[in-house]
Amino acid sequence: MIAIQWQDKRLSLLDQSRYPQEEVWLDCGSTEEVVKVLSSQAIQDEKVAAIAGAYAYCLAALAHQDVQQTPAFDQALAQAKQQLLDSRAGARDMAAALDFMEHPPEAYTKNVDRLTTLLATAVTFERQQVVADRNTCRNGTDLMGEGTRVLVRADRGCFHSASPTGALGIVRRGYKREILEQITLCQGKPGGESLLAQELRKETIPCTILPDNAAATFLSRQGAHMVLCDGVLAAKNGDLKAPVGAYELAIVSYFHSIPFYAVLNADDVDLSLDSGAAFSAEAKPIEPSSDGIQDWAPDYDVIPAFLITGMITDRGIVSAPYEETLDELVKHTPRKLILNFDEM
Repeated sequence: MIAIQWQDKRLSLLDQSRYPQEEVWLDCGSTEEVVKVLSSQAIQDEKVAAIAGAYAYCLAALAHQDVQQTPAFDQALAQAKQQLLDSRAGARDMAAALDFMEHPPEAYTKNVDRLTTLLATAVTFERQQVVADRNTCRNGTDLMGEGTRVLVRADRGCFHSASPTGALGIVRRGYKREILEQITLCQGKPGGESLLAQELRKETIPCTILPDNAAATFLSRQGAHMVLCDGVLAAKNGDLKAPVGAYELAIVSYFHSIPFYAVLNADDVDLSLDSGAAFSAEAKPIEPSSDGIQDWAPDYDVIPAFLITGMITDRGIVSAPYEETLDELVKHTPRKLILNFDEM
């Protein structure tokens, strides 16, 4: 399932807040329309929002193409950039997308037509993410052998990037290559069918669903060859920001000697953060209660690096000591390219 389409100089975005109950596409023909969608709950995934931001930057250029050789053109782009940054306040992916748009590949800069350069740069940004997504899936399934049983912890569907990726993308690829014996989805609460299960059902991929609080019993009785968990952000020392419930699952996996792998993009490693303490500092304070009863629920978990067997990324798989391997991954490991997407 894709979540974004650029065609005939218009941007269409899947309304993720209504999916899968309804498949509604939001058509945008201006930067302002994209900003409105990004500021709502319609786009829940930051990499999709970042790609949309790159194309929205192009929409601003298209709206002012008659003045592209004047300061007014630069002013319009600067205004569009600020609007897009404000629509996803503090989002690393959006900032990275707009920085890429402002610093296009060198080969593109030789084109005197700035509009053509911007359009080509936005397409390149999206295609680079597709390549990264598919490399992540390939690297993940390279860890698997025939008959692998895998347990997945993820809060996002297969459309959380430019193409199917993450933990769900890995098991999707593994099933199609007939190397998976069992897929188990660990979801946040009991009852109902998770978005991930519905995505797999659409492709007739069988799976078992269990709530977080049943994971320990499941792994002790039935076991798994590996656990895959979508990561949000990794610190320099390997501590991981992850969906709520992932910390407990990592502890259980550690206790039962089951490999626990985080799945994330190499760009989601922040070497400026020394440890997971930086993630904990983001936690919202508990509001005082007048009746003495307070509700508390974290926005995310922080998993200590020693519980993580390895990290599956688009540029390869790394393991401890993370201070060394993550530094090498981010600073010195080039992006890998796939020449034949049919092989994926």
